[in-house]
Amino acid sequence: MEFIVRHKTIVAFVFFTLFCIISLSIKSTSLTISIEGIGSALSLPFQKGYNGIINGLGGVWRGYSEFETLRNDVKSLREKLQKYESLSEEISEIKIENKRLRTVLGLKESIPYSSVHASVISKDPDNWFRTIIINRGESDGIRINMPVIAFYGSQKAVVGKIVDVKGSISRVLPIISPEFKMGVIFQENRSPGLLRGLSASSNLCNIDYVSKTANVKFGGIIVSSEQGGVFPQGLLVGTVLKSEGIETSAYQRVIVKPALDYYSIHEVFVIKKEADKELLELFKELK
Repeated sequence: MEFIVRHKTIVAFVFFTLFCIISLSIKSTSLTISIEGIGSALSLPFQKGYNGIINGLGGVWRGYSEFETLRNDVKSLREKLQKYESLSEEISEIKIENKRLRTVLGLKESIPYSSVHASVISKDPDNWFRTIIINRGESDGIRINMPVIAFYGSQKAVVGKIVDVKGSISRVLPIISPEFKMGVIFQENRSPGLLRGLSASSNLCNIDYVSKTANVKFGGIIVSSEQGGVFPQGLLVGTVLKSEGIETSAYQRVIVKPALDYYSIHEVFVIKKEADKELLELFKELK
């Protein structure tokens, strides 16, 4: 105590110094805290805006990336779908073709002669000869005057005969051509006649040399005969539309509708039967 009294000036100076130091320390801390608080308050909106922009841009980019991924997936799926659709169409075509070939094979087996299946590749409807071009020729063993048939339901019907042969194609003269001639018989009464195309502009045929005594009925069936040496007997030719008597002749003229529609013939069979040359020559003399 005596020391404090004796040295009160020094003690007072020390306490004053300590007080100032402590006061300055407290004020400095408060000031620092206040400045930091103000700075934070002022920068907070900018920080929020910046964070918002960054987050927004990130969201947009993620959305764009997801959209691109989705678009690529859709494109890939579309390509796969088109591929599957194309494959499905090819399979359908293969099934149809397979069914057609099975049918053709079954029909071919029902023909009691050696034959060649052919497809029609061209027709000449405005030509006087009304010819049909098929995709089989000399290399397939086809020769001139071989019979050509197609199927009318389950029946074998006459299309025409081969008149020209190349390496891989042949020309067929159909029964509706005025240049075509073949021997026929009426299935019901077995009366014979000579059939040929009615005219260049018609799809009908007519039969000459039919006796007036023959009972010809509408709808009567006409089949091939062996007269002429080209066609086997019994092939379907057509049906009777009408008959016309010829006053100055012992014969009647019969109009026939062919069993096969010229414009609907697509698949044919060429019968590999060589013509009887002697009968053919005699037949050519008939007018």
